[in-house]
Amino acid sequence: MKDIHLGKDSAIPNRHDPSVLSALSRLESRKKSGLEDYSTILNGRDFWTSYEVSWLNERGMPQNKILNISYSSDSKFFVESKSLKLYLYSLNNEKFDCLERIQDLIKKDLEDALKTEVEVELTQNPRDIEGEWYSLDQLEIDHIDSHPNSLVIEPDDQEKIIENISCSLFRSLCPVTAQPDWATIYISYEGNGINHKTLLRYLLSYRNHQGFHEECVERIFFDVLKRCKPESLTVRANFLRRGGIEINPIRSTLQEFEGEMFRGERPVSYTHLTLPTKA
Repeated sequence: MKDIHLGKDSAIPNRHDPSVLSALSRLESRKKSGLEDYSTILNGRDFWTSYEVSWLNERGMPQNKILNISYSSDSKFFVESKSLKLYLYSLNNEKFDCLERIQDLIKKDLEDALKTEVEVELTQNPRDIEGEWYSLDQLEIDHIDSHPNSLVIEPDDQEKIIENISCSLFRSLCPVTAQPDWATIYISYEGNGINHKTLLRYLLSYRNHQGFHEECVERIFFDVLKRCKPESLTVRANFLRRGGIEINPIRSTLQEFEGEMFRGERPVSYTHLTLPTKA
C-alpha cells in the first residue's frame, strides 16, 4: 500500500495521473474493531459520490457531472478519499470525445487500484434514499458515552416489526486528521423492536471516535445485530461531503437492497453466529 495523502500537503496533478490513487486495506481497518474474522458473512457496498468532476470535450469546452461510484465490501481495498479527489482533479484539463470514454477510463483506473470490480456512473443527479424513516433526532437522552459501547443498545417489547430508523446527529472523527465527519445513519430491520433511546445513545457515542466511514458502519451493523438479533438488518451512512466527495457505505444481511444485487451471492445464516464481543 502506497503512502496516503490525508493530512499531508499534496500537489494537484495537471494531467491524467492514476498513480495518485491510494488503496487502503479493509483487513487492517477491521482489525481495529475486532471484525477481521467476520467479513465473510457481511453483505455490503460502498457508495461514493463526487460533485466536483470536470473535463473538456474535444472542442475544449468544460463538462461537469456528478460521479457515482460503488464497489463491494468484499474487496480487499477501499480508496483513500483525498487520493480520489486528486485523481479526479487530474482529469480537469483532459479532452474526451464522449461521456462513455471518460467513464470507462475512471472505471479502469479505479479497478486497477482497488483490484476489484467498480461500478461508475456520470450523471446529473446523486442517489437519494427513498421511503419513510422514523427520526431519532426528536428524542432526548440524559447521557452520551465517551466511546462506542454496544452494551447500551437494548431491544424493546415489540415483537416482529418492520422499521426504518434514521439519525442525522451522527458524528465521528477522521482517524488520520481528526477532523469531524457528519452523517445521517439509516437502519432498516425486521424482527423484535429496538429501543430507540438506547440506539440513539449508542450512535451519539461515536462523536469522538476516530474511524474510517466504512469501519464505523460495519461496527454499528455488527453491534445492532449482536444485541437485538433482528431477522434482517441493513445499515447505511450518508456522510456529508468533504472535498466534494460523499462516502456512503451500506452493510446488510440481505442479498438484495435498493435495487442493487450482490454479485457472488452466498447463503447466510445468522442463527448460530458468534459475533464480536468488544464493547
